[in-house]
Amino acid sequence: MAVRKDELVRGADVRYRFRHGGFDFWFQWALAASVHGGSEPGECFFVATRISDGDPDSWVREWTDLGVRLEQRAEQALVRGHRVTARESYLRAYHYQRLALLYLNVADASYRSRWTRAVGCFRAGTALLDTPVEQVAVPFEGTTLPGYFLRPGDSGIRRPTLIMVGGGDTFVEDLYFYIGPAAVSRGYQVLLVDLPGQGGLPFAGLPMRADAEVPMPAVVDHVLSRPDVDPDTLAAFGISAGGYLVPRAITREPRIKACIAASAIPDFHEYMTQGDPKAERNARLLEFWPILALLRRRMRAKMILIDSYLWRWGVTSPSTLLATLRTFVFDPAQIACPLLLLIGQAEFDRAPVSRAAQHFCLEQARSARKNLVVCPYADGGWGHALVTNLGLMSHHVFDWLDEVFAPAAADHGDATRNTG
Repeated sequence: MAVRKDELVRGADVRYRFRHGGFDFWFQWALAASVHGGSEPGECFFVATRISDGDPDSWVREWTDLGVRLEQRAEQALVRGHRVTARESYLRAYHYQRLALLYLNVADASYRSRWTRAVGCFRAGTALLDTPVEQVAVPFEGTTLPGYFLRPGDSGIRRPTLIMVGGGDTFVEDLYFYIGPAAVSRGYQVLLVDLPGQGGLPFAGLPMRADAEVPMPAVVDHVLSRPDVDPDTLAAFGISAGGYLVPRAITREPRIKACIAASAIPDFHEYMTQGDPKAERNARLLEFWPILALLRRRMRAKMILIDSYLWRWGVTSPSTLLATLRTFVFDPAQIACPLLLLIGQAEFDRAPVSRAAQHFCLEQARSARKNLVVCPYADGGWGHALVTNLGLMSHHVFDWLDEVFAPAAADHGDATRNTG
């Protein structure tokens, strides 16, 4: 299978709506959020008919318009006492307005206010849940890492807890629609959190950093300070770039008892370049003004994505980004806890570096329990981070955690068992 030039390695040959690889990739994520109330397929497909394939302006406009309509519907429902309608509308309003940001350049004057408005919708919606989502702020180096804590109820009993970390494109609120309700329905608690470089943290001067083992202990300190968290059943899960951040942190953080990555990235430079010997040269060409000006006209969507990565990594040029990524490595041999690697078949088949990385981690990890799951096209779980079948992803994650934590659950009684 050949990779189209307008796709990252995470793309796939299965198309939902758009010929532009990036647009279709994010459209698949938009539909995936419907599993946990972040979208409605009918709304998404209607918007798709109004977007010009590959045109960032129409992408931003149409998702924003839909999100604002849902926000207004939520406000009206709340005034009239329709709590559930308000909640559902606010959550979709967040997700649609957030989708618009994918193809709005971060340097745009309206970017930050749009992001703030979307987050306001998310918080308004989760405040209306039967068990409200708790906002948290993890102290770190004179500032805080934003997060949310989800729990099945207010009983206060100690439960297994999952720390959830996103990727290089995510905001912490996105993670709710990826895994939040699935965890809670199984009796798990979840701390959704942004590490440096994620979400809005670059606005606060916190770019991506290779030493994920530095911020993660602050996150673990925070979660273990809660009386309802069982320290013997604490796990961490990273998706996309989180497949680097979480395993790297685990190599220095023994308090985390199980690790999941979808998928693992032991060498970020190798992953982003897929071993292309021309990658460095091509990155330098992007800095040659006539070429850059041409690409910004003809490949606007891709250049917006590249600009967002420069912002998140705190660098000013593609060649500097690639140089920085050479420090983003971890040694799987230093992972001592149980390890689960998840990868969709599209990425496994089409990206030899990704496939080799999973096998390398599996072979090197010192974990007593290590597993690799390749989710096939036939099961619909072929997409990046298994987003094309979030139900299947949850089955793999929580069934595996149930089995890994079974001895601890037996020691502590049913309070820490999966109730799903």
